[in-house]
This record gives sequence, structure tokens and C-alpha cells, in this order.
Amino acid sequence: MLADIEISLRQRENQMTEFNPLSPVLVLGGAMAEAELRLPQLPRSAQPQAATAQQQQVGGSAFRVAGLLRQLDVPVINGMPVGNGPWAAAIATAMNTLNLPVLLHHGQMDNGWRLTLTGENGEHSVITVAGCETQWNKAQLATLPLTPETLLYLNGDPLTGESGEVLREWLTRLPYDQWRLLAPGPQLEQLGEDFFAMLSDSHTLLSLDRQETALLCGAGNAVEVAQRYAAAHNISLICRLAEEGVWICSGKSAPQHCALDAASGAEALDNVDAHCAGLLAGLSAGWTLPQAVELANRVAAGTLPYPPAVV
Repeated sequence: MLADIEISLRQRENQMTEFNPLSPVLVLGGAMAEAELRLPQLPRSAQPQAATAQQQQVGGSAFRVAGLLRQLDVPVINGMPVGNGPWAAAIATAMNTLNLPVLLHHGQMDNGWRLTLTGENGEHSVITVAGCETQWNKAQLATLPLTPETLLYLNGDPLTGESGEVLREWLTRLPYDQWRLLAPGPQLEQLGEDFFAMLSDSHTLLSLDRQETALLCGAGNAVEVAQRYAAAHNISLICRLAEEGVWICSGKSAPQHCALDAASGAEALDNVDAHCAGLLAGLSAGWTLPQAVELANRVAAGTLPYPPAVV
């Protein structure tokens, strides 16, 4: 697979350096069980229906990012808590399959799970039962191996709520100046302006879609408002703007455009977990940020798919 990446990218007009990921990525977040039930329509009160159960699997954004990084042979530090119970046992097995040793153990709680109800018309409803993946403490975080070369990944889920306060404080007090990639997603509004102000660092990357860019940076042309925000906050924004491709706004130089391949649909950029994994893989290999974003675009488009782990 690594050879295929190198050959494909070397054929491009913009030659890239060898793909040799060396820097480890600390993937922080939650792993949980996921299941789906498909019904003719979402249930209403006192309306019995027969559902079709779909495959159960281990999921969560952090687990998906870690899994794809391992497929790309990127060294991963497992920052996903694993508890005590049937879901935790399945998650630990899936992690072992991906060569992700469990570093964070929680003996009192099981991992959580998520059930998605999907109607034939595409309407869906999600039920989430939280587990140990929502519990963070300073002692736990202090055990994680961290060096100046370690890259960081976080999505918005574990950063919110009372337990997330511990994680937010830890994130804003890192001892080293390394790349850290955050994908806040729908939780962006809950995190608040003060949190993003504390992240002020030229090596902080925020991956945002068009709506999230507007929520964080304000109304107007997405690239222009993102560039102003980046300049004011000393932070870099990776703006995934569907058919317009991806724009890197650092505030220090002109925005850089990373177009999609002709074969890649704009909807590929909605696959934020895969996009983040591709971006981290490029940075792990020492590529420039534009080169890493180009790889991220290809991974998100499904060039390098991977099967989810099955419970």
C-alpha cells in the first residue's frame, strides 16, 4: 500500500517527498460500539414495527482515525479509554487487531454504545449511551507518552461537558510545540470562543466544513473570513468547502487552495475522519501542510478505504 501511495503521488506534477511516516500520532477520544436498525419509518408512539438489524461494529471518530492511520503504517499512540464490560472487551479485541495497545484502562465502567434508527426515506435518529470514553482526569492524561515529535488528534466529542474541561485544560498546556489537529464538528458552538483563543498557536490546525467555518469566523466569503480569523488568533484553519476543494488559511500568507482530483466528488470532504487521518499521515511523513492536505483529499475520496472492525 505504501508503494502505491508513493508511485501515485510521484506521478503528479507537484512532486512529493517519499512517504515514510515516522512521527507518532496520539489519537485522543472515544471508542464505542455502534449498531444500526433499519425500519420502514422511524417509530411513532404505539406503532409496532419489525426492524432489520445491521452489522455491529466498533466505531467513534477517534477509533476510525486510528484505524486508517494504522492502515497507512503510521505509528499511533492509543489515547482511547477502554473500560470493563462486554463492549470494552470487543473494543479491546478490535484495538489489538489494529496493533493499538490499550494504555488507558477504566475498571469501573464499560464503554458506551450508539444505536442509529434509519427509515427507508433516509430519516434517522441516534441514541447514545455514554461510557468510560467520556471520563477524563489529569492522572490518566499524565500517563500518555508525549515527545516533541508526537502529533495530536482530537475531535469535538470528548472536549465537551464537565469531564471535557480536564481535557481542554490539558490541551492548552502542552509542553511541546507540535502539530495538533482538532475537528470540532457539531460541538464547535459548545466549546466557545475562549477555548479557541487559548489554542493560539501556529501549529494548531482546525478542520472545518463550510457551516463550521461560518459559525467560528462569521458570515461572508468563507476563505476571507477564515483568513481574518486565522490572522487574529495565530491559528491555521483547514476549510473543507465541498466543490471548492480545501483552503488552508494561516493568516501569515495568502490562502492556499488544494483542489480535489477530477475523480473525487465534493461529498468526499464530508468524510472528516478519513480526511483528518490522511492529513495526519502526511504530517507524520514530514510533508508540508499543502502536501498533507492533498493526501487527505485522496484518502477522504476513498482511494485508500479500510473495513471497520466488527464486534
